[in-house]
Amino acid sequence: MSGLDQYKPIILEQLALNAEIKGIYKLLVERGYTGKLSYFYEYCKKVVKNNNIDHHTNANILGVKRKNGKPKGHIIERHRILKYLWSKFNIPSPDISFILEKYPFVKEMQDCISDFRNIYVNKSVTLLEEFVEKYFKSSNKNLKSFANGIIRDFVAVKNSIISDYSNGFLEGNNNRLKMIKRTMYGRAGLDLLRAKIIY
Repeated sequence: MSGLDQYKPIILEQLALNAEIKGIYKLLVERGYTGKLSYFYEYCKKVVKNNNIDHHTNANILGVKRKNGKPKGHIIERHRILKYLWSKFNIPSPDISFILEKYPFVKEMQDCISDFRNIYVNKSVTLLEEFVEKYFKSSNKNLKSFANGIIRDFVAVKNSIISDYSNGFLEGNNNRLKMIKRTMYGRAGLDLLRAKIIY
């Protein structure tokens, strides 16, 4: 036995009229009902089911229709677009054409990545200078910031292009050292740390 049973005739009448559940709830509150909206919603669902009433039961307690299953339409996830930009991840040509047309900044990002790679492939300082000049004027603040960063460290970036030497080995060992320190934090001294690094 539910406290709502006394209001059942009103509920049946309103549901048959396809009234929103929230609206029916307000009507009953005006007539003295003090229960919670969530409980009232569950009660209405049972009434609709047991009496074969044609009502929008796929609406939530706020009267907003629920989405059943996955949304309709063709979806291209952001991570797939990023993978395409960095490594030419396979995305159908019509999808790429649509993305580049609808979101012009993606095309600019694609051009930026391609231009920057060409600098190192051709080991060209001239291409670097052209790159900086081009993206310093970009309306995209992130690309403009990237170009500004290159200008600030221009000598270092230029050397990384024309030199055959790299600090990759040093940076790799630094990362390895930091990883070892994190894994043994608070449990050992310098002697063990030295041993783990050497061996």
